[in-house]
Parts: sequence; C-alpha cells; structure tokens
Amino acid sequence: METTVRIPRLLGLGAAGAAAAAVVNAAIFGIGHAADVSYLVDGEAIELQHVVSFTLMSFAVGLVVAALVARFRPASLRALAVVGGIVGVVTMAMDFSVDSTAGAITLASMHLVTAAAYVRSLRLATTTPAVRASHSSLAVA
Repeated sequence: METTVRIPRLLGLGAAGAAAAAVVNAAIFGIGHAADVSYLVDGEAIELQHVVSFTLMSFAVGLVVAALVARFRPASLRALAVVGGIVGVVTMAMDFSVDSTAGAITLASMHLVTAAAYVRSLRLATTTPAVRASHSSLAVA
C-alpha cells in the first residue's frame, strides 16, 4: 500500500503533539516541584521554561526532518518514527547529571513523553484513509 503524506496535516498533527507533550511535561515538572524535587545540574536550576522550550524545540527539529522525509520519501516516515522513539530513550542519559534521583527520573520521563507524542504524531500522519475509516467504524460498532 502506498503511503501519501500531506505535509500541512503532518505539521498540524505535529503541532498538536508538541503542545500536548509540553503540557504533560509541564505537569510532570509541576508535580515534581510541588513534591520538592531538586532539578539542579552543576548548581544550575532547571526551570519550567527550560522544560517547555526544550520540548517544543526538539519537536520542531523532528517535524522539520519529518516534513523533508515526507516530501521525498513518505514511506520512510514509519522508520523516522522509530528513530524518534530511540532518540527519546537515548537522550534520557542527559538526565543522569541531575543532582537528585527523583529529578533525574521525572526529567527522563519527560523525554519519553516527548518521544511518544512525536511517534504518535508521525503514525497518525502516515495512517492511510482506509485504515482510519476501519478504525473509526470499529469505534462505532
């Protein structure tokens, strides 16, 4: 089955995914902050604006790559979704330098949230209309 990807749809789904990931990550950060979790790296505090901006910037880079891939090799978006998931897991290593274990765990979970939202956005963008129709008919039945 040939995959056709509409770039405006991809970017729209990606923007929604980025916003959702930023909201969830802000909530995770807020819960950690309320629980007095330390978010210090080498004496520098990680703040909410850092979490939100890094979430949105990483998503933006991923969407630019996805739009380029969609333009030239739309079938490769599924592989790019896998790569995005792997990048989300691998980048959790950055959080090992956080001064507290709880801070490292909450920040690492934010990487997973962002990766999951990115993968889901690409999967929705590459789902063919026939597959979407069959899923919606299953939901109605």
